[in-house]
Amino acid sequence: MRTYNIRGPCPELAITLARAMEELAPGEQALFVTRWRYVAEDIRSAAPSMGFEVLSVTERGGNVEILVRKRA
Repeated sequence: MRTYNIRGPCPELAITLARAMEELAPGEQALFVTRWRYVAEDIRSAAPSMGFEVLSVTERGGNVEILVRKRA
């Protein structure tokens, strides 16, 4: 499983999501880690159109972890 750290909202969020779309194989999972809660909502909203399924959103140690899987 790959881990992507999102250190800033824009444009880093878009760049990181685009990179994940290219790098992940169908069925592969990835963990996005950020300190901004609204980034988790942005990912959740954009996931279907990007070919991702959000599996979970967890807050840990001041960070938000978003677990996704690339759809086949």
